[in-house]
Amino acid sequence: MSDGEIIERLRERLAISSGRHLYGVLGPYPALARFADRLQEAPFTDSAHFPAPIQVNQAVLDAIPDQEFRNLASDEARYPEPTAKHVARAFDSFLRARLRESDLLVLSSLELLFAYNLELSPLRTLATDEKRILLLLPGKRRQERVIMFPDLSEEQRTLPTNLIAENHLWELSG
Repeated sequence: MSDGEIIERLRERLAISSGRHLYGVLGPYPALARFADRLQEAPFTDSAHFPAPIQVNQAVLDAIPDQEFRNLASDEARYPEPTAKHVARAFDSFLRARLRESDLLVLSSLELLFAYNLELSPLRTLATDEKRILLLLPGKRRQERVIMFPDLSEEQRTLPTNLIAENHLWELSG
């Protein structure tokens, strides 16, 4: 779909006041960057434009104090579980805090969440009624699944099938 078509469909869905409001846009990194720029130019309401994307990787790293981060990084090879739990807590804390500040979040750069194989269900549970989340995801559809980071030849990551409703997930063309 084109950027404009996705923005229109997104605006239609966002106008509905109740229900789940977790949305996703799939595409390669350059297309997602282009879409993010166009999205910020588009009106979200009569008086406001869509917000700039928040880079989740950076927000999570910023939430971890420097000394803690150094300790986690030095122990990660031997003890990866504590690092993953710490990243999960930092993400959850960041997400809740941002949703208290704003009713619409556009999130990009979610690689840490997939690298640590974190549970993504907080995105779904927190995106309800007046709270809305749009994920900009480097991925593509392959039959029934969404493959994340399709250009990587290593193990394939997939988006959980129940995370985003089918009619809330769009793929950029080009």
